[in-house]
Amino acid sequence: MRMTIRHVVLVSAVLSVGSFVYMVGFAPMNEAVYGRAGAINQTPGRLALIATIRRSLAQGQLSTADRMVEVLKKHNPEDTSTLYYRALVDRMMGREDAALSSWQDFEEHMSTLTSWPRRYSEMELDYYRAWCKAGIGEIELSEGMFRAIADRLELQVANGDGVVMSSGALYNLACYRAMSGEISVALGHWERAVELGYGLDGGWWAVDPDLEPLHDESRFWEIGSGMGRGERNGDALGGVEDE
Repeated sequence: MRMTIRHVVLVSAVLSVGSFVYMVGFAPMNEAVYGRAGAINQTPGRLALIATIRRSLAQGQLSTADRMVEVLKKHNPEDTSTLYYRALVDRMMGREDAALSSWQDFEEHMSTLTSWPRRYSEMELDYYRAWCKAGIGEIELSEGMFRAIADRLELQVANGDGVVMSSGALYNLACYRAMSGEISVALGHWERAVELGYGLDGGWWAVDPDLEPLHDESRFWEIGSGMGRGERNGDALGGVEDE
């Protein structure tokens, strides 16, 4: 059949209607990107919002991170990660009173939470509990909790419980050991993680609060900058604080 202008117009119209129906009825929409998402009762993805928060923090865009936390809180008010990022962003923005209040709210939440099947593992919940203690100033207790998490992870690897010493596992160990005050051990894990190809996650490593205890160590920055990402100061991440 010969294709005429009339056919082209008809096909284009059908495709346009199909695309509109898909966008309105089926396509997931992130409210952070599409303002009308909320108007048609679409919920932004939790993980996508967390990724945006982390990326904004890595780029020094604290105001954007702050706004995205509020979107996360709107749609996931009782989620453990929501409370964590609310406290974390308050802390990184220098809001001392707000940060303490956020950590206290988070600590109260975690004290009553025993499990969260299919979303958080027992180790992840223990990680958040350890951060709660650090946030409210119980540093010694927090360090002991992070040390216990690291010991447990290493034991799982040694016993072959489905956990391998990948670059990601080594990065996590660097975080836990740093937060437990074991600086030299943490640096060793960090270096090995990068050697094994750890993806530097858009510069998140340079602002990751888990690794802050390593920031006074020049070796930490040498390892990271050797991969072409990050420096000791935020400017090298390419981020500019937004208004």
